[in-house]
Amino acid sequence: MKKISWVFSLLVATLMTIEVSLATDRVGNFALLDHQGNYHQLRKYGDSKALVIISTAASCIENIEKLPKYRLLRTTWERQGISFLAINSSSKDDLESVRQMDMLHNVDLPILMDSSQLVAESLSLSKAGEIIVLEPKSFAVLYRGGLDIDPRRARPDRNITEVKGTSFLTDILAAAVAGELDSADATIETPAVGCDLAFPMLDKHAMSTPDYATEVAPILEEKCVTCHIEGGIAPFAMDSHMMVQGWSPMMKEVIMTKRMPPAQVDPSINHFTNARYMEPNELQTLVHWIDAGAPRGDGEVDPLTRINKSETLWELGEPDYVVEVPAFAVPATGVLDYENVTINLPFKQDVWVKSVQHIPGDRKVLHHLLSYIVPGDYEERIVEGENDSYREFLEGYAPGKDEAVSYPDDAGMFIPSGSAVQMSLHYTTFGKETVDRTRLGLYFAEEKPKFQYSTYSLSHGGRNIVIPPGEKEHKMSASHVFEDEIMLHGLRPHMHYRGKHMRMSVVYPDGSKDDIINVPDYNFAWQPTYRLSEPMLLPAGSRVMVEGAFDNSHYNLGNPDPDAEVRGGAQSWDEMFIGYFSYHKTEVN
Repeated sequence: MKKISWVFSLLVATLMTIEVSLATDRVGNFALLDHQGNYHQLRKYGDSKALVIISTAASCIENIEKLPKYRLLRTTWERQGISFLAINSSSKDDLESVRQMDMLHNVDLPILMDSSQLVAESLSLSKAGEIIVLEPKSFAVLYRGGLDIDPRRARPDRNITEVKGTSFLTDILAAAVAGELDSADATIETPAVGCDLAFPMLDKHAMSTPDYATEVAPILEEKCVTCHIEGGIAPFAMDSHMMVQGWSPMMKEVIMTKRMPPAQVDPSINHFTNARYMEPNELQTLVHWIDAGAPRGDGEVDPLTRINKSETLWELGEPDYVVEVPAFAVPATGVLDYENVTINLPFKQDVWVKSVQHIPGDRKVLHHLLSYIVPGDYEERIVEGENDSYREFLEGYAPGKDEAVSYPDDAGMFIPSGSAVQMSLHYTTFGKETVDRTRLGLYFAEEKPKFQYSTYSLSHGGRNIVIPPGEKEHKMSASHVFEDEIMLHGLRPHMHYRGKHMRMSVVYPDGSKDDIINVPDYNFAWQPTYRLSEPMLLPAGSRVMVEGAFDNSHYNLGNPDPDAEVRGGAQSWDEMFIGYFSYHKTEVN
């Protein structure tokens, strides 16, 4: 905002308690899901002239009574380029109560669900009803306070003594619309009227900093160390307090922006065994410990130094049969076509496979692979997302998907005698020549399973993908009807660098609908098959749907070229739109 020296004399001219900070408050970038499961990140509001965040609480009557005024504020300013969000950080509210509030009172705003209260802490929110105005490019706090502050007040910077119907808040928004904001200006604060927010975990940790050995290290060991280990897929190993302390600022940043823990699905839709959920109290413990300087504490033993790396890469022990993929020389630079290989299997009789594991020869160059069971000497190339009658999807390897995979109870993969494994391998260069020698381990079932496990790839093959340059929300959808009754066990969204979000759902024969999974912030670098804790029975005639969007703008940090028109294709800078459904029919083999 242009310098407003009149603010200081205005403090004398008014009888209200108005504070102007000596320096501009700034907040860190953050991300949250709203009450409908949509992802919001502060940085991605950079095209807005300002971002208004309104604190809400389902049980706060004062807050509820002001909803019509919030709606009026929004309708007045939103069409002029100001963005609006609500945030619920009440320790008393849950998702159901917030959705009930929206249904009963028509909040008509995305309501960010701040169950850990970490964003409220970063914004210094204290009441439901408090309003924060942010400059979304610099993360400067322009205003914090109430909704209706002294609508009649003196303006000593002008030759008039009184302006009707104006306020500090409207002045800030008007300056934003006019392009007169200066993020170096002092933050204006006014009293907020509403219900006090309680911060029980913050109060607890203010009295006693979380202990590294007994509170912090156990969380890291359970939720992080499987990847953050020497030789793991994470960029550093959590093998000591010193290492964790050194990386702690980045740890807080990725927690606040929901980049970590990875594989974050919408926790309100089903439950997945490998979604790496982290509870609000665990997030609070980590961030409050980091804010306190990540102290070592008084414990004599550092628990992270006692974690032993597994002596074998085979998670389930030595496989019954190992498929050796032919060595592939990856050059230092260049773009490589997908490598397709067919490896005949020596089995003289039919076998059933219960578990599989891919072990990449060099993780730095093997981005992902797909494995199929095909007839021996089968040579037709694999096109990802397209099935034919000769292939049965076995498993894949991708970032975040390198553990052993076991098929559900009573299900397995059938391999007829005379079959082969066909693989499609996608290599990327990293500046140094190397040789990849990937292996595939097969674990046989001791008894013939009842069901044949299958995977259906729901896709249009990418041929109809055309994403305009700079497009922030390019939507796509696809659907498929399962003619047989199936038991659904796993799902995997697949897009490339422009992938933004994907939701899978089912419409039952009676017309009712259920969400199956929501991946609100798709990450090309993390592509596991999400496995349902409780499989879903889909009656014959059920239609599954995949709905998602691409972000081809500069707000997508992984975007290779925001100015390019993007089409479907096999390379990572092309795009795909595929939803994988892993299941078995309920008819016994």
